[in-house]
Amino acid sequence: MMQLHKENPSPLLQIREAAFESAFIAIKEAKTRHAAARQHRAISRLTVGPTLFAQAILLPICFCGLLLVAEPYLMAFWRDCILFWLTKLDIPLEVHRQASTIGALRFEWATPLLESGMPSFATKVASALLTFGVFAWTTRMSNDKLPLKYLLRIVCTVQAISLTFFWYVPSQFPYTIPDHMRDVISMGYMLILAIPVLLAIGYYLLHRSLHMKILHTVFILAYFIFMIPHKVVLHTLILYKLSLLYMPVLYVCLGAVFDVLLFVALYSWVVSTLPEQATQ
Repeated sequence: MMQLHKENPSPLLQIREAAFESAFIAIKEAKTRHAAARQHRAISRLTVGPTLFAQAILLPICFCGLLLVAEPYLMAFWRDCILFWLTKLDIPLEVHRQASTIGALRFEWATPLLESGMPSFATKVASALLTFGVFAWTTRMSNDKLPLKYLLRIVCTVQAISLTFFWYVPSQFPYTIPDHMRDVISMGYMLILAIPVLLAIGYYLLHRSLHMKILHTVFILAYFIFMIPHKVVLHTLILYKLSLLYMPVLYVCLGAVFDVLLFVALYSWVVSTLPEQATQ
């Protein structure tokens, strides 16, 4: 019986053996065809000489040093930019004119008679219905929209936690709109200081001309320098026109995490412009 089984294999075994044989032949042909191909630059070993190593050390020191020296002027620019838009939007917030550093950039209400910004019962009910509706809508989204589905569910989860807090213990919420503005500014400035260091790890070590490295770094820093005060204005407008109920969503989803994602997008664009020899 064993002899008969070996001489007459089943059709299933024949199909499997044929598939294995075809796969081995395809692998052998691929190896022969791409024998001279180099590794993808994402996994190839990078040769770092003294020049690149010096750039990776000196460029972050220079950029961070300039940012530290220019901090009073940067904060003065952010202060004036935010106050310009707050005036245009008729939001009664003001900042001490003598404030020129990040620690002294304190916003205060222009009049002490303003409400605390706590959400009304109607606002909480409307927000709860909207949150439930968006979450229910995500269950009907197709699998090709998984990134959007997960993003919306994260926002809904954060908002649901915020609703629960403001529904039961709203008086325990410790933050105000000026506090939130100061935190967003502080986190934005810290990210700007970290950008040259991050670029030193993933960009300055690549074979690219020095002036292009400086140009791209200035471009990324300039983007955040102009973006952060306008993001502060947007947060302030939402919180002032709606309520503090949406501060957790703004802080978690449109705060430091959002800034880091923007940096990753800009970094990806910069690296995508590199020539092939940049990683050799």
